[in-house]
Amino acid sequence: MYIEVFQIIGLVLFSSVKFFFAPSAIYLSGYSFFETIAISITGGVLGVLVFFYTGSAIFKFIGDRFYKARPKKSFNKKNRFIIKVKKSWGLIGLAIISPTLISIPLGCLLASRYFRNDRRTIPLLLSSVIFWSLVLTSLTALVGPLFD
Repeated sequence: MYIEVFQIIGLVLFSSVKFFFAPSAIYLSGYSFFETIAISITGGVLGVLVFFYTGSAIFKFIGDRFYKARPKKSFNKKNRFIIKVKKSWGLIGLAIISPTLISIPLGCLLASRYFRNDRRTIPLLLSSVIFWSLVLTSLTALVGPLFD
């Protein structure tokens, strides 16, 4: 009983950090399709909320402490690249690639840095986690039996 509870807690924590691999690991650990979806969504949602609000607090703290007098903005290659990605991909693109191509922590830190005041940020990140949980679990359910 306790071992299974600790295993589920570990899988939830794993899916909050390494979401791309979590549904496969959960499903191949012996959990059913719907249990896999529930565990991976729980971990992903937990990761999004923790890392987004932690990132927001960190960036607010840094901004309040070190940037009271706004320095003159310099447009170097890095800043131009960030602006180009932000304008071309935007919040929706970041939400789509956050759980899979980049990790949830990195995606949420980027979202909290550049889209902190947008009301759509948290709902888009959470819906992306739900969507990718369904997709990755379905793919694992189709391909997973080949490895048994």
